Amino acid sequence: MRSRELAKYRTRLVEERERIRKSIARHQEVLDHSKQVDGMAHSNHMADQGTDEARQEQAIGLMQSESRYLYRIDDALKRIEDGTYGQCELCSETINQERLEALPYTRMCIDCAEKEDAKRG
Repeated sequence: MRSRELAKYRTRLVEERERIRKSIARHQEVLDHSKQVDGMAHSNHMADQGTDEARQEQAIGLMQSESRYLYRIDDALKRIEDGTYGQCELCSETINQERLEALPYTRMCIDCAEKEDAKRG
């Protein structure tokens, strides 16, 4: 892959990493705020408590999902640095540009990804 293309993907991945980090921080703020409210000695209506718990669960779920996504982004950035970006980890073939445009963090070509998905059932 040409260095100009790699720079484009690197920039895109770095920008996406920053966006995800900010999103995770916002979810953490929701959780921190909930802990502060839970620690206060005032009573809440049961419906308010249910809403707060649902918000906490949603924030935790989103943080977990975004953390996995962040891992994939960081992994792709490492592959750019070590020169393996754009190469399928299973068959070593070049991943086509359309797939990289859609999923710049992908580790596999479409054929290998479909085979892996089929194995998982």
